Amino acid sequence: MKKLIIWYLAVLSVLSVASSLALRMVWPDHFPGMMFTIPLFYAVMLGVMLILKSSIEKKGKDRSIFFLSYRVVKIMIALAFLLIYFSMVRTELLAFTVVFMIFYMCLSAVETVLFMKGEKKS
Repeated sequence: MKKLIIWYLAVLSVLSVASSLALRMVWPDHFPGMMFTIPLFYAVMLGVMLILKSSIEKKGKDRSIFFLSYRVVKIMIALAFLLIYFSMVRTELLAFTVVFMIFYMCLSAVETVLFMKGEKKS
C-alpha cells in the first residue's frame, strides 16, 4: 500500500504541474480559476482509499471487494464534485472537465496496475 501511495502522489504531482503549464501555454484564455480543486479532490480520494482499505481489512474481506467498492465510491464522489462545480462556478466548464477527466484516467490506471501487482503477490 505504501508503494501505491507514493506512486499516486507522484502521478498527482506531475499531472498538477503538467496540466497547469499546458493550459497556461496552449489555452491561456480558458484557464479555470478553480483548477486547484482538482488535485485537492484526488488527495481527498487518497484518504478515502485508505479509510476503505482499513475498514475492509478489519472485516477480513477479499481485496477485490476493496477495489470494487473504492471504484464505486470514487465515481459517485467525482460526479458529485463535477455537479457542484457546474452549478456553483459555471465558467470554463469544458477546460475544467477535460483536465478532471485526464486526472481521473491517469490515476485510475496507476491504481489498477498497482492493485493488479498486489493481487499477483497474494
